[in-house]
Amino acid sequence: MTAESCRTYARRRTSLYAGITSTHGTGVQARMNKRSIAIVTSIHPDFDSRVWKHAKGLAGAGYEVHLVCPWNVPSGEFRNGVHFHTFKPVPRRALRPFLIPVRVLARLLPIFSHVRLVHFHDIDILPWMALISFFKPVVYDVHENYPDEMMVREWIPNFLRRVLRFGVYWVQFICSMKIRNVVLVAPSYDLGFTNSHFRKIYFRNLATLELLAGVAPDYLTRQAAVIFTGSQYLSNGTLLYLDIAEICKHTIPDVPFYMTDRFGSQTFRQQVLDSIKRRGLTNVEFLPNVKPHDLMQIMNRATIAVSPSLRVPKQIKAFRTKSCEYMAASLPILASDLPQEIEMIGDSRCGILAQPENPQSFADGIVTLVRDREYAFTLGKNGQKAFLEKYSWESELPKLLAFYGQILET
Repeated sequence: MTAESCRTYARRRTSLYAGITSTHGTGVQARMNKRSIAIVTSIHPDFDSRVWKHAKGLAGAGYEVHLVCPWNVPSGEFRNGVHFHTFKPVPRRALRPFLIPVRVLARLLPIFSHVRLVHFHDIDILPWMALISFFKPVVYDVHENYPDEMMVREWIPNFLRRVLRFGVYWVQFICSMKIRNVVLVAPSYDLGFTNSHFRKIYFRNLATLELLAGVAPDYLTRQAAVIFTGSQYLSNGTLLYLDIAEICKHTIPDVPFYMTDRFGSQTFRQQVLDSIKRRGLTNVEFLPNVKPHDLMQIMNRATIAVSPSLRVPKQIKAFRTKSCEYMAASLPILASDLPQEIEMIGDSRCGILAQPENPQSFADGIVTLVRDREYAFTLGKNGQKAFLEKYSWESELPKLLAFYGQILET
């Protein structure tokens, strides 16, 4: 499929889902236009991919969307069919439990009587949203297995991790029992939500078809380069990526290794910078952390994409949006042989699986793809085809719309 045909396909599919409700007749469309939903996020950064796709997708499907968020957008602005209600972010973690609820509620309460449903994205406001659910339907969007997260968060002392895991599990369970409506990224995040009382769906955080419009058609002629666009933290494979780059520096020294400057903490960022300097990794280069709609600009600089997640519970259970983005970009993928990757990459024949315990296995795969560009090109096209057919965010949207319909009709 050519780049132009991909863009045409994307426009048609996006138009299809923008008018998804029209397939059920004008009466349903009219009812949907009367529906108003508040989407709330307390800590997600400006135009976070999942939240912004969510808001725009609902607006395109005929909903009136109000987005309460800590983004650098003037409060009251109307953009892409979305009404913004913004507040000042709280960068210091210790202050978040005190300041975020006040700031969220200050923006949510003035529109509360107008919206039919509240859909929120962050566990830190879960108790407050449980209170809201006494008065209006609420949906809890579970992005991660939060109890297990307590075991691997770097800022949590080891002696507190099991205690926090226990506490988070039960607070989440009790509050969610009141809320009842739950959106999960994958079945592996189902910890605590197996009770039949819950009304839930699995809604994967896939990449949007809009990415296809930015794919450059020069794959076979661009300079060989490797890229890792994920967030930089230990279990996501940041240090493993440096190990791979160090091995490849001796076999393919002219191939750059790009990584996004997207760190959860300045401490870890400095650790990575020190490691790069100590190892003399002149082949490693940071790229700016761009907004989701600009992501293709940096992926067009690469010929190979890497997903070096470690074999730890958090990553084994995770669903990686970046793999879908790599597929959209028509890049062959070198990924850890974890369950989600085996299903997506192995079944789609769009890359090579390696062992995260063995950096050499990644390096060998990268060398193969650098030296056989036609093979790499074929793998990339296989991935883009799979993305078009079953791994786009638009293909998931009808599931969420049906879930809302079920909630609002009860």
